[in-house]
Amino acid sequence: MNDTLQENYKSAAGVITTAALVSIFIYAFVVALSGTLINEVVNAFSLEGADEGLMGSLTSLGFMLSLFFVIMIQGRAQKIYILIAAFTLQSIMLFVCGVSPTFFLFCAGCVLLGFSGGFVDTCCNSAIVDVRKSESTRYLGYLHGLFGVGSLLTPLLFMWLLRRTDWRGIHYILAAATMLAVLFIYLMVRGRGGKESGPVIREHIFTRADLFEYLRVRRNVVLALSGFFSTLTLTSVMVWIVRYMTLRFGDAELGALAFSAYWMCATVNRFFLAQFIKRAPMKFFVLGAALSGASLLIGILSGNAVILCVMVGVLGFCSGHFMPVLVSECAVGYDGRTTFTTSFLMIVLGVSRIVAPIMMAFLSTHISMVFCMLLPVAAALVASCCGLLVVKTRSTGIV
Repeated sequence: MNDTLQENYKSAAGVITTAALVSIFIYAFVVALSGTLINEVVNAFSLEGADEGLMGSLTSLGFMLSLFFVIMIQGRAQKIYILIAAFTLQSIMLFVCGVSPTFFLFCAGCVLLGFSGGFVDTCCNSAIVDVRKSESTRYLGYLHGLFGVGSLLTPLLFMWLLRRTDWRGIHYILAAATMLAVLFIYLMVRGRGGKESGPVIREHIFTRADLFEYLRVRRNVVLALSGFFSTLTLTSVMVWIVRYMTLRFGDAELGALAFSAYWMCATVNRFFLAQFIKRAPMKFFVLGAALSGASLLIGILSGNAVILCVMVGVLGFCSGHFMPVLVSECAVGYDGRTTFTTSFLMIVLGVSRIVAPIMMAFLSTHISMVFCMLLPVAAALVASCCGLLVVKTRSTGIV
């Protein structure tokens, strides 16, 4: 690679990395809307029963739908412009949700808000894999670390804003912040003469043959199972820990503290552990999954709320690198098709996120609260075994 081409590569990689980091940080606040403002929305529209959960469900539905569209436009447009378009739509939908006079319009805004989020999430992850290649695990750690920082700041920021405005005002503020991010990214691209990356990203147009070819490789299927069960572990804990602490120990505040402990420790993991896992990311995944299951099991069997809270934090530190590793690993050997590999992984993880809350509620109601908390423990151990199969598959060359 000559000096001019190398300089162009570095410049493009810097622009795309910066755009992805800025985007994912702001996106973290958007993702947190349904969880942190649910009480305000329920009261504003006088919702009852199942309608109270529609904000989060419809946003997730829009996200899942977008992943299929993301795959179909692989290779047909530059990712930086897809990101700009998705962020613009996200800004518009945040405004629509904020101004909505009826719950029907608000729901429509939630679906399209989730739809735009799928493009933002996928483009950020796959672009980092494209431009950072051998260092993708490390930079994906930074990317998801910033998402964790945003998730940590969200409750504090939103509670502070609610003392000065209402939930609609928060939507307007996020809409403005998102549009500023769009302008920032656009100006960076214009600064390069409108070029995204030159030689950095050249994706193939997706065909159905790509899917069948990908699924014929055993390693890819087992890697997807690793993602499914590890996500089942984390989602089960995140959606149920507050309720478990409330019902078993009568301490909802400690449950919220456990939730925060998870994100704090996971964020530390993503920023720092990513520096050491470059050479053997899946081995760190296997170890992390096993330790996640063990730490949660210790917390449950202790019968002590404080110990469980601490163990949830340990689980966060042991599992924070899961997503960066999975996104990076699923793209190995698939240069030019990272939009597809990332979207496929996220579809699998999305199914796991849908299944987890239902299973936790069913087991808690029909068996016992303690037994339902053993589901994420079992899922973590299965994830560790699947990850070990991925390691063995690579080392023996079996596909």
